[in-house]
This record gives sequence, structure tokens and C-alpha cells, in this order.
Amino acid sequence: MTVFRHVAVQAMVMLAGVSVSAQAGNYVSSFGDEYNITLNTNGAALISLYPKAWFIEGGANSRVERGIDTLYFGKSCDAFHKLWGDGTWWWANGGFGADFEEFSSRFPRQEIDVPGSNCPLR
Repeated sequence: MTVFRHVAVQAMVMLAGVSVSAQAGNYVSSFGDEYNITLNTNGAALISLYPKAWFIEGGANSRVERGIDTLYFGKSCDAFHKLWGDGTWWWANGGFGADFEEFSSRFPRQEIDVPGSNCPLR
């Protein structure tokens, strides 16, 4: 086996290890952001591992908001986000997501379990 081929095989093994560990407790949004889940008495919170930036359109009052992202998923299928306000969350065979009036977040091909919730399949 050549040195190049050996290094390539090692890299694939390392990437496979990262992939497996990323699936163990983290979620990845369709935007490519990674989140950890924290359960609480009201449901769950998905908290981004890294800061995000959002451009908030407002004409002359447009602005950029930066920080750790948190999506709250309630037991009653309600959702909340500090920038987007109240919304709803749902699950389907193809993943789960949250919808707000001016924003949606999707988590394709992933499952979420919010204890005590009874949200209908969408």
C-alpha cells in the first residue's frame, strides 16, 4: 500500500468516526447548523453548538443579530425562538421542523423525542 493510499484510508476512518459521533447526540439543520438537545419540564430546547448570524430585514432599520441559536419545542407542539417569536413544531417520517411566521427550520432524516408531547404526524 502506498503512503498516499494509507493516508487516504486513515482519513476515511477518521471521517467515519466523526460522522458516528455527530449522530450520537447532535442534530444538524438543513442550513448545516449543529444543535444539542436539552430536555426541560416544558419540553425541549435545541441549542446550537456554534454562534449564528441572521440578517433581519427592516428597510432603514435592518440589522444583524449574532449569537447562540436556541429553538424551544413545547409539549403542546408549540415552538419559540427569540427572534422569530411563537410558532409550532412537528415531526414526519422524513424528519422534524419548526415553523414561525417569517422563518422555518428543518431537521431532515432525524428523529426527536420530546417526552410528554403528543404532536400529530405531519
